[in-house]
Amino acid sequence: MLAQESITEDALLFSRYMNGDDGAFITLFRKHNQRLHMYCLKIVGTLEQAEDITQEMWERVIQLRAEPRQVYNPLGFFLTISRNLCLDHLRKRKRHLPFAELDESVHAAGGGLTELEETAVALLDQLPFEYREVLVLNLYCGYRFDEIAAMMGKSPEAIWTRASRGRAQLRRMIATTMESGESSAGSAGQVPKLEGIL
Repeated sequence: MLAQESITEDALLFSRYMNGDDGAFITLFRKHNQRLHMYCLKIVGTLEQAEDITQEMWERVIQLRAEPRQVYNPLGFFLTISRNLCLDHLRKRKRHLPFAELDESVHAAGGGLTELEETAVALLDQLPFEYREVLVLNLYCGYRFDEIAAMMGKSPEAIWTRASRGRAQLRRMIATTMESGESSAGSAGQVPKLEGIL
């Protein structure tokens, strides 16, 4: 389904929900909750906080019924609320958890990561937020770049550029870590491809 078709479908569902259709809310919830939860989990790093933030986001959507409004891009709207709640949480915490302290559910699916893969996942947290966010939405939440662009109100090219720069910066960080001897994963100078690692 094209991103624009999905936005239109979601906008119709959101409008029906604002007009009293609880079934439309349930459809939106089932369609987007899992990936929004995964987004929060990858940004804040703990399962409990991600659950709390996702729940608070949906509670805010429910409260909107008291003052109905038209939303043309509901997923972008949900993402904006989730992002702001995540950033508020990170500002309050003022630090990121070390990789070793993250819940297992935050690590890449499938378990059994190599040391190189663990290094890549750990260093993801050190990327500038705009790069990390796009990589999380793409690699962990499964959104295509055109979908992310629609959510964020950006062009697909701008989102692709952020992802490309994020991957390039992550590759450099991994190479630096490996060359400095902080990680014994692979030989010095080996710069991994990130597809399949994150």
